Amino acid sequence: MSHHFDLIHPDETGGPGDESPAAKARRAMDISDVHCFAGPSDDDGPRTVIGMNASPQFFTADSDPWNPPTGPEATMYELKLDLNDDFVEDITWRFTFSEPDPSTGTQYVQVAQLNGKDATNRDAPGTIITPPNASVEEVLCVGDGIKIFAGKRLDSFFTDLRVPQAMRNVLPPPMGKSAIPDLPVNQFTNNFMGQSVRLIMVELPAGITGLDPIQCWGSTAILDTSQTPPEWVQVQRAAGGNVAVVFGNGQDPYHTLINGKGPSHDLQGRPADPVNGQASGVWGAVRDQTAAVVEAMGTYDQGVNGQPTPVAYGAFVADTLLPDVLRFTPGTTAKWDPWRGIRNGKGLFEVTPDNLASMVTNTDFSTGLTQQEPLHPYFPYLLPDS
Repeated sequence: MSHHFDLIHPDETGGPGDESPAAKARRAMDISDVHCFAGPSDDDGPRTVIGMNASPQFFTADSDPWNPPTGPEATMYELKLDLNDDFVEDITWRFTFSEPDPSTGTQYVQVAQLNGKDATNRDAPGTIITPPNASVEEVLCVGDGIKIFAGKRLDSFFTDLRVPQAMRNVLPPPMGKSAIPDLPVNQFTNNFMGQSVRLIMVELPAGITGLDPIQCWGSTAILDTSQTPPEWVQVQRAAGGNVAVVFGNGQDPYHTLINGKGPSHDLQGRPADPVNGQASGVWGAVRDQTAAVVEAMGTYDQGVNGQPTPVAYGAFVADTLLPDVLRFTPGTTAKWDPWRGIRNGKGLFEVTPDNLASMVTNTDFSTGLTQQEPLHPYFPYLLPDS
């Protein structure tokens, strides 16, 4: 899910409203949401949509253009698909973009498809599946029944910003402070209404996804020219809940641990005895920080998800949220609400921070917000921002 909140702390990017070239480029590589849901069926079976929003407007003048794949802010935008449950991508769709045209601002998109071992190799060229000089804002029907889109759209993500901020502040809390999150109780507002993002999206036939459950996620990578030779380094990864944003206060070392690697690394640090063993890494952070919250709230043993100890509940949450992928069965209804036992892709209607807050606190938390942005009933679903 969402990485809008990687930008909360001003020391990370210059802060919302900073229009310096460096801040704009950093925002342009920031992932704000990832989706996986059913598209229309065709003669070959159910189709599946995978999408990623990046470059959130985040209260600046506009969503910043995608970074090009060359130059000081070289960036790749990637959609990842795992077909065999090993949490390693089997297919990558790599989106790269031209510099904006100086007179019109238009960008051109190129998509490379990488299969098998090449899917994990950012130096592999892949197969270019888009036509030359493909403009953004156009739906592209390419080979093998794939549809592609890249364009500026209204942000489909919605939440009251106070919810992820409250969770972030107590995961973990400052030294000597309570681990009970100060969640809002009234006057809820969608702080992202009317803001824009840069959307990349594919729609895939059953011939590619199959009919068994798939797993997907999105990522961005930058070219680190301080290395010899220069090396592509992953800087963002997103899928289900905003686990990369709220745990560890969204800061290093946790922030880089989860953003810098693929989901196959998320379970490193999980002990053989997940309740009593010493845990580390991403999994250990989620377990132990969740345990502190439910212990402070006294909610760890309540309801159908209740566990005998706070650490046992923390382990349950870590095992539910990690590895951070969207698991989806093609042709079914997508919804991400893990506290209620529902993890099947993620559509455009979930208020994800509410669902994550329920999971971490073991309470039925809800702002009552619903999707208010208009949506198309067809690909690419999100509407233009004007």
